[in-house]
Amino acid sequence: MICTIIIALVIDISIVRIATSIGGLGQSYIALFTGTVLVFGVGQYAILAFVRSEHKFIEHKITSHISGRRLLDIAVTVIQYALLAILVSVILQMVFTSSYHVFSLRAIIFISYGLSFILLALLAKRFFSWFKSNRNMVVLVYMLAITTLSINSIFAIIYTNNEFDTGPTVIHNIKSLTGGFESSDIVFSSAYTLTSVLSFILMWAATILLLKHYSRRIGKAKYWIAVVIPLAYFLSQFQPLFLYSFGDLRLENPVLFGIVYNLIYTIAKPAGGILFGIAFWTIAKNFSNQNVKKYMLISAFGMMLLFTANQPTFLILTPYPPFGLVTVSFMGLASYLFYLGIYSASISVSEDTKLRQSIRKAAIKESTEFLDSIGTAEMVQEIERRVVSMTRATKENIEKETGISSSFDEEDIRDYLQEAIQEIKRVRNKGNNQI
Repeated sequence: MICTIIIALVIDISIVRIATSIGGLGQSYIALFTGTVLVFGVGQYAILAFVRSEHKFIEHKITSHISGRRLLDIAVTVIQYALLAILVSVILQMVFTSSYHVFSLRAIIFISYGLSFILLALLAKRFFSWFKSNRNMVVLVYMLAITTLSINSIFAIIYTNNEFDTGPTVIHNIKSLTGGFESSDIVFSSAYTLTSVLSFILMWAATILLLKHYSRRIGKAKYWIAVVIPLAYFLSQFQPLFLYSFGDLRLENPVLFGIVYNLIYTIAKPAGGILFGIAFWTIAKNFSNQNVKKYMLISAFGMMLLFTANQPTFLILTPYPPFGLVTVSFMGLASYLFYLGIYSASISVSEDTKLRQSIRKAAIKESTEFLDSIGTAEMVQEIERRVVSMTRATKENIEKETGISSSFDEEDIRDYLQEAIQEIKRVRNKGNNQI
């Protein structure tokens, strides 16, 4: 489903890019636009259903923590269906009036990017708290990348709405050769572009740090070629050498040049998003526990969609039909997936630490009573039975308080208990030998 959505969004943004070179599309393309809206409706329903099925809440004890998470889930669901309603209203406007109101573009960008800003800001705050605890370079770079993405969302809202202020309020079915545009607000235009490029570079840097161990598997040369190509591809659209290389075509056939140029760079951000998502995908593969694996896959999906959806600038040209509108409508949902996956995985791993502490304390307590005869199988089994029972209760309490399933299963509990018992025995034996 995620692959289908990404392909549909690439087609959506390709159409609006091409439309700027051929003078618009017209009324006959409403059916195609309706198809992209259908992809949005089905896609968001499938994603939200997947999240609900893989991230169930425990109903027995509702705490403020769970209530906050539940409120977030409800808010995201309501917002996504509100966006769908606006998209349907745009279709109806075009069918019955051969026009649509710019307010629809404003509303979708404001809602989708506003939700993205909030979620990314919350996630950046969490990364900052994690960095203060362990001073890890990877955590620091991800924090900077996510913070820049969050700021970029605000600039996207301001920049696009300022541009809409200078244009018509109602967009009619009139074809005109747009080709490109000159921004009326250089400050916010530059700020949006700068944060967009910087967020891409920072996320790329975080990704290569996270995947650097792969350089030993495939060789440093192959590794750096694989990770540098997406960055070079993305940055090449901002330098004039490419334009000079096709100077003759640009002068002789500007329409063809515009089509070729736009098609080449349509997948620049999606390609980067896929690379960034692969980093989380590889982390997921290294986890044997299914809960953490699914959380990291959710993060990977969110990352892929996030960079694919973050392309609002062509809507400034107010195309008819407004292709590209469906793409930016995924921005908030993508941020939600990214936030939810990282947040849930961190809580699950945190639970493991609490459970390990609980197992260790229980093992020590039980050992004080039975350690003199711990060599017998019955006593080991008795300790195991008591500790597993106590840990299972602790695990259930933690899940009730957080709403997140722990990555620890009963087999993990037994394995760690055996490690704790062996360590306790070694410590006691060492003490006896010293005596």
